Amino acid sequence: MTHTELDHDTSAGRVRAVERADTALRGSWWRFAWHYVEMVVAMLAGMLALGAALSIVLSAVGWDYSHADHPVIGASEMVLTMSLGMAAWMRYRRHSWGSILEMVAAMVAPLVVLVALLWAGAVSDGALMMLLHVLMLPAMLMVMLRRRQEYSMAHGPARPAVRKLGYGLAVLLAFLLVPGAAYTAGSAAYARNQYSQPERTTATVTQPAYDPGKPTAVVVVGNSGANIADALVSYEILAVTGRFNVYTVAPDRRPLPLLGGLDLVPDLSFAQLGQLTSGSAPDVTVVPAMPNSDASDRTMVTTWIRDTGSKGLLLSVCAGAQLVAEAGLLDGRDAASHWYWISRLERDHPEVNWQRGIRYVDDGDVISTGGLLSAVDGTLRVVERLLGADSAQAAAESVGWRYYTPGKAATLPQSKLTLGDAILHTLNVGFRWEAPNVGVVLTDGVGEIELAAAFDPYAEHSMAARTVAVTPDGAAIRSRHGLTFTPRDTLANAAVRFDRLLVPGGAAAANPQAAVEAARRGGVPVEYLQARPGFAFDAALRDVARTMDVPTARWAAKVLEYPADGLGLSGPGWPWALVLRPLLLGLTGLAAALGAAWLVRRARVLRTADGGDGPARGCRP
Repeated sequence: MTHTELDHDTSAGRVRAVERADTALRGSWWRFAWHYVEMVVAMLAGMLALGAALSIVLSAVGWDYSHADHPVIGASEMVLTMSLGMAAWMRYRRHSWGSILEMVAAMVAPLVVLVALLWAGAVSDGALMMLLHVLMLPAMLMVMLRRRQEYSMAHGPARPAVRKLGYGLAVLLAFLLVPGAAYTAGSAAYARNQYSQPERTTATVTQPAYDPGKPTAVVVVGNSGANIADALVSYEILAVTGRFNVYTVAPDRRPLPLLGGLDLVPDLSFAQLGQLTSGSAPDVTVVPAMPNSDASDRTMVTTWIRDTGSKGLLLSVCAGAQLVAEAGLLDGRDAASHWYWISRLERDHPEVNWQRGIRYVDDGDVISTGGLLSAVDGTLRVVERLLGADSAQAAAESVGWRYYTPGKAATLPQSKLTLGDAILHTLNVGFRWEAPNVGVVLTDGVGEIELAAAFDPYAEHSMAARTVAVTPDGAAIRSRHGLTFTPRDTLANAAVRFDRLLVPGGAAAANPQAAVEAARRGGVPVEYLQARPGFAFDAALRDVARTMDVPTARWAAKVLEYPADGLGLSGPGWPWALVLRPLLLGLTGLAAALGAAWLVRRARVLRTADGGDGPARGCRP
């Protein structure tokens, strides 16, 4: 062999060696990526399977808890079950115990950091779980990259059944990944919109009058806000009698969010109430549902309820029963709450005898109601007990409530979450991206229940619209019975910021404002909600059915505990276009994953055909 031939053969051998090394490297990265997918699937399987088993065991021994009320315990449980699932799969794949412990440490590290930030007040309870999910995946990836060679090797037995199971789980994960991410983003936006904090921090409020000859009734609002229907329905029914000093009170006197984008300036702080009444406790204290976002806020509220509010007649409305139970005021009593939350309340507070299928429970000095509009009946019961049945009947007629039953609580269907409800709620919360931005025009003298009807049916579980309070000039308004509300926008921005305007209040419909009519002429549709007489929520539910669909309106009515039959709901029969979105997103994610896998395999085949694996598979003789 000549030197030229030898050099040529040596050069060709080097090229083949480089090609084989390159092919091996690409193959190793493919195995690395596949190993990462396996680990994610094992982690999720551990969370689902072991989490369910752990819940059953803890319930059996009587140690049950809510993740929302005990976020650190809930997050620790999630990390434990995910780590066990991952460790079991790694051991099956014959990884060393050192590698397994290192991976478990990577799962625990984000939890330790986030819990420290939670205790320091840097993150909220709600953000803890979301951030933990986000940080665990890159933490796992960093550990794998540190030992890339190990995680790029084939481990464990290559059983056909296991391989098929792995492929099936990978296909399922690829199908669920994109719609899951879309739902996570949509539900996070939904949660932020429910009780987003007001932009302004101060507002001028006239000192309310106080008549020592009248009983005093207060509606409690936390610094983090309160459910708009729970608070305003009870307030107006008490106020419409004209025989109570009625106030909204909060730990601090500043603009506070009500569910759906309406900001209330409380009449008084807890301290100011004591000064106004010379230290006398309220005769009636109404406790609506409040968000769980601020533990210190809940502590201030429950402490005040226990020390001051409980000295008179206490009315818990809807999920406000949770706060009253946390204050220890329902122990050993019969009590009602919203059907959606009552199973959780039974787990969290087993010492309470929770009642289903009834609008309110009168247990002496504590009255508790079912959900949302059951507040009407519970508050009428308060009026009935303190002022008499005639006053309660007059109050019911004044607000247009047709279901008042003097002397007793009306029964309710024992509602429960059905599969159809869950599907509809998931679609509305996670995939209704085009939900319109609706400006709710605040006007002086608007009724409090009229205001609640313009926000709650759209924000409470239906996500039928993103509601924002507006006024013509950005100034605060006074409601019919003296509450102060501040807007978040002005009508000057209607054409560029809102898809439509809702104007609550029969008086506003009878006397349209020039600014509203100017917005209409500018091309923004305007709907006067209470243009027809009747209960304020009737028109809102009809509007949801017409602009969204009938099932969403019926779901809103079910959440409100309000009879939908007889409302004449009309609109689309089912949101079929909404159903297609997660399916199309899932198919898109699956197609992208399969396409990526095909490209990788195709590249490997082409390199093999070019001689990457030597004479046995190459083109050379």
